[in-house]
Amino acid sequence: MKELFTITAKKESPVQPVLSLRLGDRHLAYSITNGTGEELHQLGYYRIEEADTAVFPGLLEQVPALTENFFQVQVAYDYTNSTLAPLLQFPAEEAGSLLRSLSGPSGNEAVVTETIAEWQLYNVYAVPADLLHQVQQHYPAARSRHQFSLSLHKLNEAGENGLMLVEFRQDDFTVLLGRSGKLLLAQTYAYATPEDVLYYLVKISNQFSLSRQELLLQLSGLIDQDSALFTELSQYFLQLEFRPGLWQDTGYPDHFFTSLNDLARCAS
Repeated sequence: MKELFTITAKKESPVQPVLSLRLGDRHLAYSITNGTGEELHQLGYYRIEEADTAVFPGLLEQVPALTENFFQVQVAYDYTNSTLAPLLQFPAEEAGSLLRSLSGPSGNEAVVTETIAEWQLYNVYAVPADLLHQVQQHYPAARSRHQFSLSLHKLNEAGENGLMLVEFRQDDFTVLLGRSGKLLLAQTYAYATPEDVLYYLVKISNQFSLSRQELLLQLSGLIDQDSALFTELSQYFLQLEFRPGLWQDTGYPDHFFTSLNDLARCAS
């Protein structure tokens, strides 16, 4: 587990501290905030070098603050093995079978089925069974969901020109695409170069007949305005903006932690 960011913004603990955890295939992040999620007290962001069931216990050992009592705990699972299924077409038990048929069976994964009533969808995703058990044991009262379930409501803002939410990690990025308030795509892609990202985003916009001059891309995560990646994107997409977060004065661009900020604000 490699540390990418560690922030201690406030020395005094909040009265009603909220812990937010994001767990994914190659990343792990946490924040400790006040009850509304607006005031950041502590944050850590790590890259997972190899799949290891000891990652979560190792985090608890490395960050003693995570073993304290919290007013609320919010968990977002970010694992890429996920699919969205229409609520009316698949009973919950069949939705789980759908994921297995798409990705193949795995004895060390637990399949979770979430209902997203607003979108009339199931979000079916796999989590390493050992890790899921560890988190549930340590935070039995935690509210858990998949990151896509958390972010879908942002697409309510999508107009007729389309809205694409793109979040970058070090090795992959997620895309949520909507138009006129409807979901078109929710997917994760691996990348190694800016050209890889550009290839996928141009292909997606063409697939859904969206104008690259009018489609709005809201970017978040590990992308800098001075990077080669942003330069490439700005040459092909005219409507680019960073999706802002509330945590200022961390020493890093606030959009680095927008999704973690979203999760923390769910506690209020």
